[in-house]
Amino acid sequence: MTAASHRVRAFLVAEIVLFSLASLIHRGILVRGFEHARAAIAEAIIALVLAIGLAITVYSPNEGRPAAVWTQAFALLGVCVGIVMIAIGVGPRSGLDYGIHAVMAVTLILGLLVARSNRAEALENRGHEP
Repeated sequence: MTAASHRVRAFLVAEIVLFSLASLIHRGILVRGFEHARAAIAEAIIALVLAIGLAITVYSPNEGRPAAVWTQAFALLGVCVGIVMIAIGVGPRSGLDYGIHAVMAVTLILGLLVARSNRAEALENRGHEP
């Protein structure tokens, strides 16, 4: 297993934790006053999808990079939907929600960049250019 694979998995684990915590916050379990059932469900589903991506990187390393890219892209799409919902007034509009979405977006973008660099590293090790 390469260092790049470790980095991809580390990002996936961090993202799973981040989305799980956000879901628990929106359920009112960790913090009161930020409850929003739809956000909690969406964040839990995204955490599950990311966990499936992580499992694929562990149990099928050859499919790990595509799984990491697709699951993180799905999660980023979900974050973008959440940002739009906040912007149009459908979702919660607290500073905590703005902050959570910003951290999620940055973490996912960095994770996608790491997954892409993992692809470039794999191709270079096989003697190809990305």
